[in-house]
Amino acid sequence: MYDDHATPPAGIQEWPASTSVIAASNQGALVEALRQRGALSKMQLSELTGLSAATVNRVLKGLIEHGFVAQAGTEESTGGRPAVLFDVVPTALVSGAVQVRREGITGALVGFNGEIIERFEREFDAPGPDGGPRALHRMIAQLAERCTALDIPLHVVGVSVGGIASPNGTVTGLNPRYWPEATLTELVGEHEVRVVVENDANALALGELYRGVGRFSRQFVALVLDRGLGSGIVANGELVRGARFAAGEVGYLLIDSDSLTTPPQGRGELESKIDPVAVTGAAHDVGIDAAHPLTAAEIVARESAGDQRAAPVASMVLDMLARGVAALVSILDPDVVVLGEGLDERADLVIPGLRKRLEGRIQFVPEIRTASLGADAVLLGVAETALRAVPGPVRISRSV
Repeated sequence: MYDDHATPPAGIQEWPASTSVIAASNQGALVEALRQRGALSKMQLSELTGLSAATVNRVLKGLIEHGFVAQAGTEESTGGRPAVLFDVVPTALVSGAVQVRREGITGALVGFNGEIIERFEREFDAPGPDGGPRALHRMIAQLAERCTALDIPLHVVGVSVGGIASPNGTVTGLNPRYWPEATLTELVGEHEVRVVVENDANALALGELYRGVGRFSRQFVALVLDRGLGSGIVANGELVRGARFAAGEVGYLLIDSDSLTTPPQGRGELESKIDPVAVTGAAHDVGIDAAHPLTAAEIVARESAGDQRAAPVASMVLDMLARGVAALVSILDPDVVVLGEGLDERADLVIPGLRKRLEGRIQFVPEIRTASLGADAVLLGVAETALRAVPGPVRISRSV
């Protein structure tokens, strides 16, 4: 970490970096410390960042003057004058977050502190190739309009999708009932605010890297089960995208003895057995009629609640998930496996079920846990991803 107050090492007349570069680095260090840890005193900021007290004072003053940081009360004291606490201003940099789901869209305004200010839901219109894009355009416009009404600038919008999103402008794997084959620009449309698109599992992994599991692990995978089963892979503190931006598509594992002889179905074999459509169909076959599509976690919960009809379906779901996790763990050797949306609702049942199937069958079973960012982990992750992807008036460092 640069400290523009510290003395250069012996033999060096002055720091080689420009004042603006040093200032931006120091500014980012303080902002990141506050965004990750919450309200902190000047002494705590100095200890966390390694910056001198004088540098913390100077940089903090500038952040306060520009409205990014404000006083946030005082620290409890056992004697003497209590220390003043500082924190980021939630409305200083607001990001929009949009999660494209199987049958609809969730949107949110996310503050600079990483907390949701307001959220919105929108279902797709009747099935058709323009149903998805139309709903997405309306959601982005709604986020912008709400910020205008609140008199808050909208800095950027992040959109998470279940398909493969590549920087060259293509998206593949979206639900064909609502989405046409189109470039990313055509799907998102034209908006005054910058829009960043990311795969949902990658968004979850990046959110956890910056604000969750990444605080103690640099090697982990994050799983999301919606229309398909995908994983975001973090190795050595970096997201692994792959040569074609399709890394982590664990739902495409071939798992049956006849996988190589049966005609291709156009979808991943593993995910086609455990997505809500498949689980609901399997449940129907054993006499369970559901009012809505059943997730993997829900069918496991039904068995736990005593519905023995659900037992074979729940067992099949956990078997398939365990195979996917086993492949990821055996190849990547992560510290942690993070269960995200579609798997985390009944983690108290899913995690023991996975561990029971994996222990003794692979070399090491890592910690399996739910996302640190909770049920909105993908939304918060794509907001964080977008915020870091677009240059803003204050630099955001990687982590503290």
